[in-house]
Amino acid sequence: MALLVLIMKNLHQFISLSQVVILLLTICSCSKFSEGVVHEIAFPEHTPRLATTLIVNDEDKKLVALISSSASVMDSEGPKIVQGAVITLSDESGVTLYSLSEDEFSDSLYILNLENNFGTTQGTITLTVDAPEFDEVTATTSMPSKPQFDLHYEYQGDTVNSPWGISTQDVYTLDFENNFGIRKNYLIHVDALYLDSYTGDTLEWMTQYLDTGQDPRITRHRMSDGIIVTDESSTSDEEAMSEVKFSTKSFEQGEKWAPISLRLRVESLSEELANFYLSVDSHLSGRPDFFAEPSLIYSNVSSGFGCFGLASEEVVFIE
Repeated sequence: MALLVLIMKNLHQFISLSQVVILLLTICSCSKFSEGVVHEIAFPEHTPRLATTLIVNDEDKKLVALISSSASVMDSEGPKIVQGAVITLSDESGVTLYSLSEDEFSDSLYILNLENNFGTTQGTITLTVDAPEFDEVTATTSMPSKPQFDLHYEYQGDTVNSPWGISTQDVYTLDFENNFGIRKNYLIHVDALYLDSYTGDTLEWMTQYLDTGQDPRITRHRMSDGIIVTDESSTSDEEAMSEVKFSTKSFEQGEKWAPISLRLRVESLSEELANFYLSVDSHLSGRPDFFAEPSLIYSNVSSGFGCFGLASEEVVFIE
């Protein structure tokens, strides 16, 4: 208090009365800052909802669905796998195409083996998921047509300078058929097949890294090491999907570690599936930033969690 009186005696010649009042309030409030100020914010209660993800390729011979419950940020256990769900796929007429239930539940997934490939279905397909203690959820999508494109492959068609020296690359150029006014989205992979150098056995297909340059139509798909090509920004341009170019590491033919076969896989994605993939890639590519807007994962499921998407595929083996 003595310090306060001393300050007032010496400062009255230099500051006004209003400034003295502000100074007094500031000094008196210092004790509050030293003790700390705590504001408790109550999080709204969260009602768990069904999160459903089912992605099907027309060449798939099984259906695989992941059904879980949403969870609050305050829930230390997070989302939980839901058993006892009934999953139904039906056509525009309401006829059931496929159904999965508890009998198909295995290792956290619902898996239904098909007698034949899923195939390219016509019209809108509806996904319905019902589970005890949860509201029913639905989603709709349509199977896109098979991708139409011309491929030009150049063995060792380019060279790249890097800190490790000069490397050769195989170049792929795709010209897609562009349907005016219709957004098209393609997921592309190049796979290589290798032999075990010790046993001589054939190994599994391995996805190759694709070098794409600075093409604005291309987005890297981090979930599968592929690329997504879209003509969203220029759907009326006749050449919008021409000369989509990318490259892979090249190997000398006959070299010990060279692949014995290459294949190009091109999937035409339903709009819902493309939106889901692109939003996930945007989320994964972001860096931690407390001041940035949160990136939202796209969902076409009525609960707001998950994705029901379809894709049709063409495979070209590289000679």
